[in-house]
Amino acid sequence: MPVEKDGAVKEVKEIPSGKQAVLIQKEEYSAEDLRNNDTKVLALLNEAGSNYSFKGIMRRLGIHQQSLARALRRLEEMGFVEKSKVGYRLSKIGETAATAKVEAKGKEYMQLLQTYIPVDVKSSEIVHALVGKWFKNLRWVGLIESATGFTLQWSSDDGSFQINLWMVSDYIVIETNASTERQKLQSMIGSYAIYEQITRALQDRLVPGNAYVFGTPVNN
Repeated sequence: MPVEKDGAVKEVKEIPSGKQAVLIQKEEYSAEDLRNNDTKVLALLNEAGSNYSFKGIMRRLGIHQQSLARALRRLEEMGFVEKSKVGYRLSKIGETAATAKVEAKGKEYMQLLQTYIPVDVKSSEIVHALVGKWFKNLRWVGLIESATGFTLQWSSDDGSFQINLWMVSDYIVIETNASTERQKLQSMIGSYAIYEQITRALQDRLVPGNAYVFGTPVNN
């Protein structure tokens, strides 16, 4: 039976449970009900192929754990967000609702490493070796899959800078938006740790006589 309370329409169903009846309330939501944190989450996920873990969303947006949990619960109930094996992503309805676009926060990215991907290595193999991993002071943030390739993202433990690894065609590029010299040093150390993980994962593919092309640092 529909009832109205505080301007919201709720559907109340009485479901037998043993000797007692349990009242289940189902709220009806719309895009107008979105709160500030809900909008931030939608904006973050509003890039095709985006999948972010709970911790990744929390680090990227700086939202308190409990507040984020409530926002994600609301968005899931509204049908805007769904949980996949990789993390949270927009549903088809969510793609329509998420009108805000992710904007850069005034920091330009610079390239740290670039390396060639052997032809017989699938991008998905490298993604599998890196998703969810932490490196030095870098914390896993999320994965973006697009028609052109993959982008993997990490953030420093204090949130001061970010590192992206993107795979396009036959190349891997690692970049950062670190601004201070200390941050650049930390990002370089972290990028080599990521690269080491890639080479370790693909080590059994190395054949004697075939040279593996290592990444080359870019001096700034």
